[in-house]
Amino acid sequence: MKKVLVALMLLVCSSTFASHIVGGEVYYDSLGNDQYRVTFEVYRDCSGSGFDSPLQFTVFTGAGAQFSEYSIPLPVPDTLPIIYDDPCVTPPTDICIERAIYITTITLPATADGYRIVYQRCCWANNIQNIVNPGSWGLTIETDVPGTTLVGQFDNNAARFDNYPPIVLCSNLTFTFDHIATDIDGDSLVYSMCTPKTVDLGPSGTVAEPNPEYAPPYADVIWEPGFSGPQPWGPGSNVTIDPQTGIMDITPGLVGTYVAGVCVEEYRNGVLINSKTRTFGYRVVTCDVELPIEVSLLGAGVLIEDCSSAGFIIERTTADSSLTIEVLVSGTATNGVDYNTLGSSITIPTGVFTDTISIVPYGDGITEGNETVTFSIIVENPCENTFDTTTAYLTIQDYIPMTIDWGDSTNICDEIDEYGLLWCNVQNGVGPYTYAWAPTPYANNDSISFPATDLDPNLTEMSVNVVDGCGQNISSGLIPVYNRCPLKVPNVITMNGDDINDEFIIKNIEDYDRVRLQIFNRWGNLVFESEDYQNDWKGLDVSGNELEAGVYTYIVTPESVKYEYDDQEKTLYTAHGFVHIIK
Repeated sequence: MKKVLVALMLLVCSSTFASHIVGGEVYYDSLGNDQYRVTFEVYRDCSGSGFDSPLQFTVFTGAGAQFSEYSIPLPVPDTLPIIYDDPCVTPPTDICIERAIYITTITLPATADGYRIVYQRCCWANNIQNIVNPGSWGLTIETDVPGTTLVGQFDNNAARFDNYPPIVLCSNLTFTFDHIATDIDGDSLVYSMCTPKTVDLGPSGTVAEPNPEYAPPYADVIWEPGFSGPQPWGPGSNVTIDPQTGIMDITPGLVGTYVAGVCVEEYRNGVLINSKTRTFGYRVVTCDVELPIEVSLLGAGVLIEDCSSAGFIIERTTADSSLTIEVLVSGTATNGVDYNTLGSSITIPTGVFTDTISIVPYGDGITEGNETVTFSIIVENPCENTFDTTTAYLTIQDYIPMTIDWGDSTNICDEIDEYGLLWCNVQNGVGPYTYAWAPTPYANNDSISFPATDLDPNLTEMSVNVVDGCGQNISSGLIPVYNRCPLKVPNVITMNGDDINDEFIIKNIEDYDRVRLQIFNRWGNLVFESEDYQNDWKGLDVSGNELEAGVYTYIVTPESVKYEYDDQEKTLYTAHGFVHIIK
């Protein structure tokens, strides 16, 4: 998940007298008998030099003459919690804004033209981008106490904003803030974006806190080109405020530090009796959005029956309530027949952060060709108060079972270090294939090479099992592999009784089921024959008589059901030669 950068409203002073004032407002309550409770709410960045102790302010007559100066001891400030009512944005934890609420009671005798309550303080930061020469100008907070000319009876309670301003803003993200104010007299209130009042405090804020405050009227801040009271965040930004409700939508488009003002006007019986401005300095930075609900596609667009699956993974950052998700399916494939049954919605229970909605095609063994599924889920987007639809377009293909071919039996000899070669060929199914040869495991391949020393003395029956990408498997039949060495036939036999070459010993005869031996004299006459020779001929003829010394011809023919000879192979394995009988 992405972490969110945020924007905070921060006004810093360039002067050594800087208190890092962020903004503020003033309002009052009529207590009767010419008594008024005056309240200043002042906001500052915690990294500044502190609030004024005491706060000094000045009251002027409606004609602009100084009436009196007052001071209020510093109360115990409180640190404001960061409230960013958007589940998609996580504000940082290192922002600190303090508020000090100064309250005092003063006496203002009834007059026809009323009074003006004023507090001025150094100064705008040099890095503020939307006003000209900000380091030489300060903040003016003021409100009017209307006189009897406007209200008839000298009795009014000023409007005051209900909520402290937003502490964080993000560029290009809309933030909605309730800027509503309360007026206990029931006067009509009208809201607008306006140009804040300022005060010239000399070069670089030489006068940090005018005492007394300068007399009205007060100048507006001078905007840089492209900025204005209705558009304090400049080109590409957007701000609107409902004049009746005070609901403000802010979408700052530029990164930087900016001053903005919100005015509230009081009307009684259609007559404007008071107007005041709440002024703040805003720093706007780039923000990333962390969606509280993310939907990810799972699987590929082509599915194989009884093989693969697809769907969606739903992840959310909070799980303090259940979440209902609408599910829509359509296409030529039938819900609950060609794939698992999907209802029209699912509910993720409270406490569960991740869930999966899957479509799993069934293997029905019927050739149907390609079938289609349009699979959508609809999830509420709390970031935009809309519903987001995520759709997957799927194709279900038939699973075609595998077929396998393999090589015939083979014969190799360990005496001469021969190697055998076996192979198989798999068709259909879904790759990749995994090959498991047995009984001795070999490389995962469709062909293997192996030495005769791996084999049993005579017959080893081998096979291969193949598993495809869908988990289906197929096996070959048993493949006979013979450890057979060529027959080695002697060329001499002695008949002297010394137990050396006294018998006609054919080596490797045990590799065969049966060996046929034929002995011919020099005229081509058959003098000895055995259909199942046992290495026991000692130079005797078929009647048991000793043959004469001399040269004879032999034919040795192996016979065995474990060899599938054709005529050519059988000729190759037949041994011909001469044997000398020596006496």
